[in-house]
Amino acid sequence: MSKNLVIPLILALFWGAAVSLTAQSDKALLRELAEENKQSVEALALYPVETRLAILEATKYPEVLIKLNNARLKTSAAFRTLIEDFPRETQEAIYEIVRYPGLVSALVDNRNSPAGIREALRQMPENERDAAYLVAQNHMRTLQNIDQLNRTAEATFEDLIRGYPAGAQQAFRQLIQLPEVLEILNEDLRFTVLVGDVYREDPAWVIHQTDSLNLVVARAQAEELAEWKRTIENDPAAREEFSSAAREYAEEYGYDDESYPFADEVYYDPGPTRVVYTEYYYPWWYGYPWWYGRPCWRPYPWWYDWGFYPYHHSVVVVYMPSWHFMDWYFYHPHHHYHYSHLSATFVNHYYGHRRSGTTISMGVGAWRDRNRDVVTDDWLQDRARLPEKLKEYGRFEEKRQEYNDRNPQQPLTRQAFLDKNARQYPELAREQEKVKKQPERQPTDVDQKPSEWAPRKEPVQPEPARQPEPVKKPRDTQQPQQRPTEPQPPQKPPAKKDNAEDFHRQKWEEKTRVETPQKPAPAPKPRPSTTEPKQRKTDRKKD
Repeated sequence: MSKNLVIPLILALFWGAAVSLTAQSDKALLRELAEENKQSVEALALYPVETRLAILEATKYPEVLIKLNNARLKTSAAFRTLIEDFPRETQEAIYEIVRYPGLVSALVDNRNSPAGIREALRQMPENERDAAYLVAQNHMRTLQNIDQLNRTAEATFEDLIRGYPAGAQQAFRQLIQLPEVLEILNEDLRFTVLVGDVYREDPAWVIHQTDSLNLVVARAQAEELAEWKRTIENDPAAREEFSSAAREYAEEYGYDDESYPFADEVYYDPGPTRVVYTEYYYPWWYGYPWWYGRPCWRPYPWWYDWGFYPYHHSVVVVYMPSWHFMDWYFYHPHHHYHYSHLSATFVNHYYGHRRSGTTISMGVGAWRDRNRDVVTDDWLQDRARLPEKLKEYGRFEEKRQEYNDRNPQQPLTRQAFLDKNARQYPELAREQEKVKKQPERQPTDVDQKPSEWAPRKEPVQPEPARQPEPVKKPRDTQQPQQRPTEPQPPQKPPAKKDNAEDFHRQKWEEKTRVETPQKPAPAPKPRPSTTEPKQRKTDRKKD
């Protein structure tokens, strides 16, 4: 699930049915909003039932969410101040230590016992223990300060929720362990307040709707993932190019295959006794590592972003590719030139699941939106020749970028570069000629159909003509009496566009669409390997 991702479960409450609100127009408007933000609605609908209930309970008290976020900003700044002068490897190790509940306190309590420190670190995976042990040996004073900061944050949290109902306190205690949920709820407080009001009015109906949506979305995404797995497993060309693209991605962002050799939710310590380690989130109070270029509240396996891992001479598909991988892939046009068959596979999957809201449909859809002036639907739907077309498109964009780099003062748009080099790119040129010959698209009945929630204006009835009052002559004048003015037909009032979209955009629309960055966000550095990290000079000095 990407960040990419993000009006929360709030909108899911209004999916597909009316809420018991005071006005019928409100119900229809909320349904429309849910449909427009389908991808984001589905994302948090997949949380388990206990989390969904905690989210709903928390929305009744948005003031607590605001105060928690303010406290987080202060504590995260204090935490960063404590560790920012250490080398990156040490900071990474400290971020790992604070992910495990109670570990900092256990290390502080055993500060005079190396054996006690080793025992406390057993809750961490074995490949992380050596780096954590060095932190405990060399920076115990900093760990003591972090322990005190933990206590202050916990006391602040308990003080914030004190005085609220027991159910609300339990909900916030649960959500504080899921910082990504709290972050999402704070991103759009207007809708958080709205859903809290709805849930307070009719909790049974809201719970029923969210449960139903969870089942529908989970089933749909499972079916789509199964189809994606079959596609990759049965298409050797796509599989080979996917593996090559994944290696390029890993080299660019510094992934290694030592840190996370197994799974996502849990991974295993191979040994005489197989132990399961839970992947805890980075704590809400400190946030994820500050150098991450994108939200990442917990570590993921090294193969997570592309969704498969190598196995013998094949691959095992586990997830859909992440949003970050899809954005990286479609942002760089040279991928279409080098991996044209994989690009065609992504596009074909998109046309089979355009409204699914998964990472592939969102990634391809965002790319299409950026390139509509050159890449049209008709051009993309020619499946037999699509790899060839995409390869030409990739070469076209590469050459255009090279030209613009050489001529920064006079860069060319896609259309201008295509007009200048039409012979070199015949597929794109032919499509552009077809587009130019097509008449401008006129609005359809569907476009002009007003939204259900928009109030209807009443038809204008012609008003009866008013007879002018007779003009009274002054007594001392003898002017001829003027004839009454002939009644004029009422003037037709200027047309008023009854367009619900305008009202929606001004009053209700939320900026929730994922905006593709101009450059892919930098990924986190590789985590410490299984070997003991070499200490730098700046790291040898003890607190």
